[in-house]
Amino acid sequence: MSTLNEEMSDVRSEVDDVRTRLREDVPELFEFAVTVGNITYNANSNSVSVTVEPSSQARAQLSDRLGGVNVKTDGTLEFEFRLSESTAD
Repeated sequence: MSTLNEEMSDVRSEVDDVRTRLREDVPELFEFAVTVGNITYNANSNSVSVTVEPSSQARAQLSDRLGGVNVKTDGTLEFEFRLSESTAD
């Protein structure tokens, strides 16, 4: 039987793995440069929230893609990913 400290350490390690994966994968969802900001774990809903902001190059990238249109990039996007357990084969 594991101790509470061991279990908490396992959870922290799993959440850190999820954070690392999100920092790598979320920018790939966009066709312009973004910066991943805060990543927070919510134990009550077993979810992770990720804040994404357009990078300093995003306006130029979007403007070029849209044919020279003036682009404003104020604000952030927030995504919430619900975690689920999977069983190993």
